[in-house]
Amino acid sequence: MVRDALHLGAASDGWRCPGPAALLLGFVLLAAVSFGMLWLGDKINAQGMAVTRFMARAQAPVSAQLAYPGQARDQITVVLYDQAFLNTLGTAWPISYQEHADWLGRLVELPGPPPKALMVDITFGQERPDPSWAALKDQLCAIQRERGIPVFLAALPDAATGQLAIRPELMDASRPGSARCYTLVGVDYVPDPLDAVAWSYETHRHFDGNQWVVGKPEAPSTQPYYRSAALAMAEDVAGLQADDHPQPMALVWGHNSAPAATANARHCVPGERRWSSLVPGLLRQLWEAAPAGPLCPYHRTLTFSEVAELDETALAAQVSGKYLFVGAQAAGYNDFAQSPVHGRVPGVHMHAMALDNFLTYGNDYKQSAEWSLPPPKELLLPGLAAIAAVFVVHLGWNCVRARLRRRWSRLHAGALRRWPGLALDPDAPSSLRSRLTWCVLGAVTWICGITLKAIAAMALIAGFQHFSRIGMLPVVELVGMTLLAEGLGYLARLRWLLLGPEPAPAQMPAAPSPLPGDRE
Repeated sequence: MVRDALHLGAASDGWRCPGPAALLLGFVLLAAVSFGMLWLGDKINAQGMAVTRFMARAQAPVSAQLAYPGQARDQITVVLYDQAFLNTLGTAWPISYQEHADWLGRLVELPGPPPKALMVDITFGQERPDPSWAALKDQLCAIQRERGIPVFLAALPDAATGQLAIRPELMDASRPGSARCYTLVGVDYVPDPLDAVAWSYETHRHFDGNQWVVGKPEAPSTQPYYRSAALAMAEDVAGLQADDHPQPMALVWGHNSAPAATANARHCVPGERRWSSLVPGLLRQLWEAAPAGPLCPYHRTLTFSEVAELDETALAAQVSGKYLFVGAQAAGYNDFAQSPVHGRVPGVHMHAMALDNFLTYGNDYKQSAEWSLPPPKELLLPGLAAIAAVFVVHLGWNCVRARLRRRWSRLHAGALRRWPGLALDPDAPSSLRSRLTWCVLGAVTWICGITLKAIAAMALIAGFQHFSRIGMLPVVELVGMTLLAEGLGYLARLRWLLLGPEPAPAQMPAAPSPLPGDRE
């Protein structure tokens, strides 16, 4: 049984699939090697390895197209202050508080049902000589109290108290740490330290006495603590069951864009589902033209210059009954996030995408967990399933290769009988033309093999993104380590270690010619 299991990695023409016991042992060996490599990688900081991020960046659009449900996409609308809007006003950023008040009122004073919630991703923390702050405070209070629309306002922790704060005039002095009639929420962006991509999203943060850390505090009454914008909206408006949420969210970015909100040219490419995305991008470039622009945002997006052009009925169709996010994309406003699907986007899109994750998954949102030895219980079963899938794909590939080798052997023998001297063996003397033909066949075979394995791996990761709670980076890291173990020929090395070198065969007839691209 051990010998049969250790021969699973071979791909000779005599390869046969062994019995169940040998298959189980082979799987156990692969799992042990894969988890061992993850443990070793953690010791050398593999989570900071560029190869994991490179694979994840290639995988993210595939999972976003094929594995992320679009059920909550049309519940969210993003509105941006844009440069064209500022040019029309004849001003620069920041605009006056009065302008904020007027245009926020324009979004909510419409016929039909009001927006479900309004989140303003602009921190009004810096004091500046603008006496119209009272107009903004009155407008925000009117939106929540008179229109019944919950208002969430971005804020940053105060350096002295640690509590979320905005400029004093907008705060309610009778309730320290809270706003007057709107909820202050955290808008932290913690980019990945290696590639600066928003792979995760903080849900809670608290000050433990020395630094800000993730999660709820043990003593909320004495330790500064706040919720993220998306979590506050999900709990207070969408009815998400209040939970500890111990892990940060592994943020899943959507791909298939909402229809354009207006007929104006967006200079972006609509995101649509394409099965061809399973083919590695390096190969797709051979037949696909370069995109005409960046990928359009996942959620319906309006600019205030477009808002100014729409009548009430047309605008109401875009914002009524929606979760409304207001941000900015203008010169002088440096709030951006790096999406693995869309590239650089206004930071408000990150909070909208996080709320979309909460609306889609509820408390079962994807967790930003990390591998350890032994693996965490929430990662162990999905991890074993991922390794099993890679193992099955490897067995299928070996079976196909063995069948092709046997057919090639029969073809070779028959051709030599019919046309003696025909150079079907790449090692036989042949003309330059024959050698070039063999080189081309070898390259095509190798590319086909790599492409099929890449497609299987991408489909596998997309499947686990859909059915498990594992985030993108842990899945990519596990599948990458498993494929690396296969690529390094772990079974052949274990076979040599445990059983010694393979005995040299006695006088045997010449082996059949290998397939192109299958030379060892």
